[in-house]
Amino acid sequence: MIVLSTAFKTAQIAISHNGKTSVRELDANCKHSENVLKTIDTMLDEMGVEIGEINTYGVVIGPGSFTGLRIGVALVKGLCEGGRNDSKVVPLSSFDVIAYSYIKHASPMSDFIVVINALSGLVFVRSYDNKGSALSEGKLVSREELDFMSGDKICLEEDNLPFTIVAISAEDLLEYAVTQEKLDKSCDFHIVNPIYLRKSQAEDQLELKNLKKS
Repeated sequence: MIVLSTAFKTAQIAISHNGKTSVRELDANCKHSENVLKTIDTMLDEMGVEIGEINTYGVVIGPGSFTGLRIGVALVKGLCEGGRNDSKVVPLSSFDVIAYSYIKHASPMSDFIVVINALSGLVFVRSYDNKGSALSEGKLVSREELDFMSGDKICLEEDNLPFTIVAISAEDLLEYAVTQEKLDKSCDFHIVNPIYLRKSQAEDQLELKNLKKS
């Protein structure tokens, strides 16, 4: 199984096959589009594993960086397309991965809200109970709306928000992907797509331009 997240500034990559495991975290300044595939090739070489031996992939599909999500999903689809006929993908929610890491390392006693910075005064949010069950759908809200939402708020350090900091490791990412595979959450790679929860800046600008014309 190859699992990767390019949803945020730091990319996590994990490979597990026949009892062998390798993990990597790429520096936040690395260009994911240039370095993720190279890193996967290096990891496989070090493990003595051929890409053709892998038939299961996990990928974080969002929300998160527009560019990062596209890179991750496209890379996994490409690996599946050029790989085995039985290749499948386990799509992973950014919210769920963060919640999993928080519960694993902090053992919260109460409900909490995963908060992801969407920039421009907006945030992505999703609520969970302390066992990790989602209490709401993921949505985009303003910082003002977030202030009125009850529950402990958690976020990644890179988002620079005044909430409890959670760190996601490549090991956590792999563990969570494995749990989802065991729950039969995998699907045909053709139907996997990023979850943005908001329009891109280009779409917003186009919509504004069209409104001005009308």
